[in-house]
Amino acid sequence: MVRLLGAALVVGSAALIGNTMARNYSERPRQLAEIASAFAVLETEISYARTPLAEALVRACGTRRGVGMRVFRLAADLIRSSELLPGEAWRTAVHRVYAWSALAPEDREALLAFGETLGACGAEDQLRHLALARERLRANEVRARDEAERMARMWRYLGVTVGAMVALLLY
Repeated sequence: MVRLLGAALVVGSAALIGNTMARNYSERPRQLAEIASAFAVLETEISYARTPLAEALVRACGTRRGVGMRVFRLAADLIRSSELLPGEAWRTAVHRVYAWSALAPEDREALLAFGETLGACGAEDQLRHLALARERLRANEVRARDEAERMARMWRYLGVTVGAMVALLLY
């Protein structure tokens, strides 16, 4: 009876580890979609409302809370404090938040490429760069969703399989 309970605990904990790894893969597409939708709001703020950049960044993230929104809020705070130029503030915000996110290096590069032009050109050029960054993030999101489906399934099955193998080896 104790052996059966131990085997069930081993299989259950291995399955839990597999599900945790699968959840990490599922987080990246969600964060990319969140950032891309914030870019759409930022585009509206720049094109129609002509809102100052710091305020536009805050409005872009709205009341949502997430890793992606931290980039916008932190960049706005850095711009408001007049410590850094907008591009430097964006770059600093991306680097600070990246470590806590599920974003891949190509996502970070797309965000950093957008930051190079942030506040350095006119509204029309800014909108063009914003649309380009949003499209890059959308393309990355599609690839991330495909990868998440494939890899999440693999990690779930792997967790259960490894747990069963370990339980069999302990018997």
